[in-house]
This record gives sequence, structure tokens and C-alpha cells, in this order.
Amino acid sequence: MTPISTISTNDRLALFGLGLFETLLITTRGALFDDLHWERMYRGAKILGLKMPDQQKWRLIIQDFVRQYSYSDPFALRITLSGGTPATNLPSQLLLHQRPIPYTPEQYSSGIKLHLLPYPRNEQSPLCNIKSTNYLENLLAKEEAVSNGCDEGVWLNTQGYLAEGTMSNLFFIKDKTLYTPALTSGCLPGTRRQIILDLARSKNIFTKEGFYTLNDLLSADEVFMTNSLMGLMPVRSLNGCSYRVSLPHSKDSIMRNLEHSYSNLIKEQ
Repeated sequence: MTPISTISTNDRLALFGLGLFETLLITTRGALFDDLHWERMYRGAKILGLKMPDQQKWRLIIQDFVRQYSYSDPFALRITLSGGTPATNLPSQLLLHQRPIPYTPEQYSSGIKLHLLPYPRNEQSPLCNIKSTNYLENLLAKEEAVSNGCDEGVWLNTQGYLAEGTMSNLFFIKDKTLYTPALTSGCLPGTRRQIILDLARSKNIFTKEGFYTLNDLLSADEVFMTNSLMGLMPVRSLNGCSYRVSLPHSKDSIMRNLEHSYSNLIKEQ
């Protein structure tokens, strides 16, 4: 499978938004945690009945693409797997695109503002488990948050439990315990979500995955979001409720300790 820059108008990606995508963080060390991204796309491809490269071929495609650029700062690499069109024997295609990292040092220092979205995430939808290119709901939700003067939106699901952000997974800390919504709450199985859970357990931080209410979040000691580009992003407020955002490298902050461990993990890649 050779990556392309344009796609057929007959491809189901163009016609129906049928496809998968992954967004990888590219640093001077290369693509970070590309194995986790490949595994998630592979699981999604099986669900959608799409063919994709094996892991070694996937890695070589990424490396060939990255070699085209001379860079010192990290950037984002999006890999899209199109749906193709089986009826006309049009195979799935890979599209690669790079863009800058959108987050700022000030956000990592002071935290971002969250907006509670006015409509629920459907935890029963099969799209919750895959990184689908059918992303309009997420984009509209993000615009809703921005229009309300915030950086990110947070969904409750149809049962009223916390689900996720529009483009991120949600974590909160209460009484020295790390909480995050269960996957069955309607959140995407994020690559950084799993890494942070693994790091917390390795540091003997008590973790819980479950069903939590808005009140649980509002009473939290610390809140942060994760995705492949932001890593760990502190939250300073949600709909007027303010949270403590510790100084970087603060030793009494579980979030900052995890942030430090995550940074060290990246250096080992």
C-alpha cells in the first residue's frame, strides 16, 4: 500500500466519511508510540472490514514521509486509511498529512478552560471504539466550546455520566486517587489514556476506571486531559468551577508527577 496525496471521488471516504485516522507526535526521535497507533487502527480496520499495511510496512511509510522534512520542533502527522469502494474494486488508500502542534507553553503552565457540552455522547454508538474519519460531531462540539470562550468541550453520555473531551480523554484526581471514565462510558480508547494509566500504576498511584457524574468532576482536586499531541494538559476551570493548577515540577501534584514521568518516557523512545 503506497501513500497518496489525493483520493478518488468514488472512495467511501469522500462519499460517506468512511475511514480511520491516527494522529502521531513526531519528534527528533521519530514517531512516538507508533505501535499503539497501529494497533488501534488495525482494530478499527477489522471492524470496518478494511485492509491496511502490517506494522513493519506502516513504520516504514511513516519514516519515509518524515525524512522529507528538516525540523527541530515536534509536529503532528495524521495518517488516514480510506474506506475504498469494494463494489468497484477500489482498495483502501493511505493519506499522510503534517501540521504544527496547536498547544502553547502558557496552556501547560496555567491550564485550559473546559465547557460542558449541551448534548450527550452516545455511548452505544460503534463509533466510540474507533478513530473514525466521520468526525463532524467532534468538530461541532469543539466549535461549541470555543464559541463559549473555552479550549475544549466535555461530554456526558446519555446516562448522564462523564465520557470524554471532543478530542481528548478526561482524567481527574480526588483524595490521591486517579479517576477516568470507563471505555464503556463512550470514550475513545486513547493511546495516551492507556500510557497514563500504566504510568500511574507503576508509581503505585491508585487508579479507578468507572462511571462518574458531573458532581464528581466538580469536586475534584486536579483535572487534566490527554491526547497524542497534548500529552497531559492541566485544566483550570469548567463552566465557572476553578481547579488548582500546580506549578510545573511541583512535587505535591499527582498530575505534575505523571507529567514528569511521561516526559521521561518520551525521552526513552
